Amino acid sequence: MISGAEHFSFSVSDIDAALHFFHELLGLDATPVAEVENPEVQQIVGMPGAHLRVSIVRVPGGSRIELIEYARPKGSQVDSRTCNPGAAHIAFTVDDIEKTCQELLAKGVRLVNPPVWAPGNDGTGTWGVCYVKGPDDITVELIEKGSRQ
Repeated sequence: MISGAEHFSFSVSDIDAALHFFHELLGLDATPVAEVENPEVQQIVGMPGAHLRVSIVRVPGGSRIELIEYARPKGSQVDSRTCNPGAAHIAFTVDDIEKTCQELLAKGVRLVNPPVWAPGNDGTGTWGVCYVKGPDDITVELIEKGSRQ
């Protein structure tokens, strides 16, 4: 029935801050912010009168992340700790986990942990893994697949 993934989405409190993180700090391409306030989208999201500010972030390999700021109605912050049901994170592969984390630290990105080498979740090797926090406490996992330690 499902034939693929179209995109992944995060609701954010400030789309400019989210774009700063994903575009300027992580280096991903993003579309200009679109103001969306039409009856069809209001019906899709189940919120009459909703006004959304939307940008699409393109990830190498073809994936896309939709960032949505609800200008109306305003939402409230959720507890996005990874242990909470419904919490999500996104994982990106990198070529060099140590270098990437050092570059992000220098840019002021908050690391949850330094890179840790552990068995990969696919059972085929060891991965270097680090969690970082983006705006609204969005968790981003960085992964270097390999056997370096």
